[in-house]
Amino acid sequence: MNEAKKFQFKVELALNLKSAKDIQNWAVNTLEKNPTDLLALEICFFSKDEEVLDYFHNINIEQSKIEPTLKKIILWGVLKKYIEKPLPIEYSKELIFNLFVILLDISRYAEDEYLYDFITHYDDEFYLSLKGISILEPEEVWPTFLNDLKNWLLPKLRFI
Repeated sequence: MNEAKKFQFKVELALNLKSAKDIQNWAVNTLEKNPTDLLALEICFFSKDEEVLDYFHNINIEQSKIEPTLKKIILWGVLKKYIEKPLPIEYSKELIFNLFVILLDISRYAEDEYLYDFITHYDDEFYLSLKGISILEPEEVWPTFLNDLKNWLLPKLRFI
């Protein structure tokens, strides 16, 4: 279970759904219920936010023993949380570019080639919009992507 939780935290941190403090609070609360939880014990030894962030940043998910199906389910659940959170008023082009890079990496972690292809399509659309080739403006690509991602995820999440 700890490998799955590590993966979930890594993805949530990458998408700014959780902070290092959130994870440290999770560890403290988990230890109150289960003092033998190894992941919670390990996290409690970190005294600084940077140590928590470094720990999760350096986790090599590709070498973990998480079943590919479980990785997908975790990723889909985290993405569902992400698309349900309110959008900031405006995304910069740099932020959109970085978000696509993060999502492409995460979909590789989860070994979800369909999601990877889906994200790649919108990443390409964003690139084409920057070059003036797309019918969408660069600032329109991200909200369109999130809406289509929601529609793509909903049928998959019904089976979970």
